[in-house]
Amino acid sequence: MKKIRPFNNKNQAIWLYVDLPLLPINAVITNMQTPPEEKPIAIVSLEKNARRIVCCNQLAKHWGVEKSLSLSTALAICPELIVFSRDQQQEKQLLQQLALIAYRFSPEVLLDNQSLWLELSGCEQLFYGYQNLLKKLHQQFLSLKITANTGVGETPLAAKLLCGDIFHQNLPDYSHIQNDLISTTLEKLPSTKKQQQHFKQLGWSTVGDLLNLSHFAISKRFTSELIDTLQLLKGQKPYTLERFKPTTEFYDDIQNPQGIYSKESLLFPMKTLLQRFCHYLMARQCLCNLLTWRFEPLIGEHQSMTIKLSDSQHSWSSLLQLSRLQLERIELPQSIEKISLFCDQFSEMPGDNFDLFGNQLKKSENTSTLIDKLNARLGIKALSRVTTEAEHFPELASTISSVTKKVSSQHQFSVTQQPLWLLSKPAPIKYYNQTLHWQKPLTIISGPERLCSNWWQSEQQRDYYLASDNQGARYWIYRESTNRQWFLHGFFA
Repeated sequence: MKKIRPFNNKNQAIWLYVDLPLLPINAVITNMQTPPEEKPIAIVSLEKNARRIVCCNQLAKHWGVEKSLSLSTALAICPELIVFSRDQQQEKQLLQQLALIAYRFSPEVLLDNQSLWLELSGCEQLFYGYQNLLKKLHQQFLSLKITANTGVGETPLAAKLLCGDIFHQNLPDYSHIQNDLISTTLEKLPSTKKQQQHFKQLGWSTVGDLLNLSHFAISKRFTSELIDTLQLLKGQKPYTLERFKPTTEFYDDIQNPQGIYSKESLLFPMKTLLQRFCHYLMARQCLCNLLTWRFEPLIGEHQSMTIKLSDSQHSWSSLLQLSRLQLERIELPQSIEKISLFCDQFSEMPGDNFDLFGNQLKKSENTSTLIDKLNARLGIKALSRVTTEAEHFPELASTISSVTKKVSSQHQFSVTQQPLWLLSKPAPIKYYNQTLHWQKPLTIISGPERLCSNWWQSEQQRDYYLASDNQGARYWIYRESTNRQWFLHGFFA
């Protein structure tokens, strides 16, 4: 019995072809809040002065509607047919979005008009096997209600020829793939009508009939185009398609020519854009620090809205909540035609933390979430916090800054004994009869402790002392090295 060989060679390429037969339909209805369900749907395009069907769903096909039919014929066959005009720009945007999802599963993604390829060899290690990888990829497509079929092969063209009407949930055995490829009809092979007629005359019907012939035998009967195709099929020539690579900046928009007239109606397109944005973040393995909304009216000036985050985010629901809170504070144009989302400030996504027993540790987000909500409702300048600085002098060692400002580290003061209550400005201390006076005579308990300023700023030195009065109150005082003047800087509790 012949042993079946699986895909287990590290040097062996494994290509997954993803066909998107309903991409024109998916692209049109993806931005609809209430898309038509269980209805015959068709997409039409103007071809040779006639509107013809370019894509239709399964329900429309049951009625007899098919590609290339004129719109009038299609409506005569199926009066309940729901018709949309083709939007190739939205198709391109949706394909880019699906490529972003695919990029999370493979670093090698190729794009075509209504399809994409993923090179999977070695990627299964990140998902604990090919079965889990394909299952997760399928779930991503299902969550967006995208119809997709797949094929698996050693080369991109082989995977395309082996594409069926299913989404593979597991990787087929190598022998099965080889047998399926050999038995594939020549009608699926990219070729001209003349070449197909020549195949029939020679009695060839399958791809295997061609693969059994030598390069010399084929070159004598056919042009170089067929030879190039066979080289692509065998992997002897690279597939020259667009390779997907995420952009360093994110921009996406949704247009509504009819206009949006209420803030509540904005939430659905904003949610859609944020979900696309989070796919982008996951593909690039990063978090966002700031994002900008832009609302453009039919007539008049646009309005912008910036969401600045105290802690980096990648959750679309959290970002939508913050956007909604800030949306309440701004005035929008009467009618909005276009909504866009932009982000160019990112931070690296941290690795997952696990405890001793392998359970993922959850980070507490209560504080940052509260700060972001208050900023969204009250404005970025409404909240501030005290931060420490790398300065020797105490009055310079802390500052008031925005809560959204990133703090690299918390600096420690260089003195060992420091009161919590500091004067906003050091007050001069009188010195007479060889005694220091601040309302009462002061006695030095301990010190000095010398602090020096940064040499490139000034050459200032201070000697700090701990002093007390006759009632036990404690004071933090210092003497300037330049003029020998004494100052009170703070009080101890």
